[in-house]
Amino acid sequence: MSKSKKNVRAQLRSQQRTRQLLRQLLRQTSGAESVSPSRAPEPSRSLVPQEADGNALLKRMDKFSTLRDRLQMVAAERDEWAGFPMPLEGERLIIEPSYPYAEAMSAINAEKPNPEDTGWRVRNTFWSTRHRCDVVVMQEADGSISRAYLHRRSLDLEMRTMACSEAWGIEQEQRALQLLGTMLNHLMFKRYLLTGMFMETSKRSGVTYIFRRLRPTVALRANLGKGVVKILCALCQHPVGLYADSFAGAMCGTDDVIAHLALMRGDEKMFWKRSSQHAPSRPEAGL
Repeated sequence: MSKSKKNVRAQLRSQQRTRQLLRQLLRQTSGAESVSPSRAPEPSRSLVPQEADGNALLKRMDKFSTLRDRLQMVAAERDEWAGFPMPLEGERLIIEPSYPYAEAMSAINAEKPNPEDTGWRVRNTFWSTRHRCDVVVMQEADGSISRAYLHRRSLDLEMRTMACSEAWGIEQEQRALQLLGTMLNHLMFKRYLLTGMFMETSKRSGVTYIFRRLRPTVALRANLGKGVVKILCALCQHPVGLYADSFAGAMCGTDDVIAHLALMRGDEKMFWKRSSQHAPSRPEAGL
């Protein structure tokens, strides 16, 4: 048997195993209760003075902790529920237009026009499934047309996300985890803690969602009887804003997961409407 045929058969076996695991996960998820008992929210500990907080050592090790605390205190004084996104050097913020301070925050590290005009302009940009990259069609000053291939990988977005992690603190992520724990059953929350993702199937549409930390939510349809799984798209939505060319939002990763889950349960159509819908082949889908 040729080497290419062996590779194809190995890939087919791997795909079959993946479908079997997905069917098993769907059965386990559908048989469990959707939420855990709710509890009263606790006041934010980040507003407590540092001396009484007990996290002085942690704050000394995190050079951005003081700035985060100051931003949150100012947001609390101004009764701004969404807080203030953390500006990071070299990272461009893309802010939700309805956010009260969208114009001011978007101006931070905004792209500036290049004073050296080379005489060409972009005619069109589209995604090439064949080359798995963005193709930019450019028109030169003399009228000639040329193209450029912009290759991007999910790894590039992941590295930028890692760099943007300075915007969040462990205390913010801890509070978000405590809240998410009241919204999930034990099995779903355990999977999230151990793998960073969990599944839930909508009773309205029958669409199964894979909620992932610091990645878009995957929407798929599964036919357990026929063993068919179809990925519809990856839904990316950040309630306040995000850092350009990354998976990082202005809020910590679990806060974004909570926003996705709450909006899907409350208004599934609005969840799709407010989200960017990335094709599975695009690097922005994170697949």
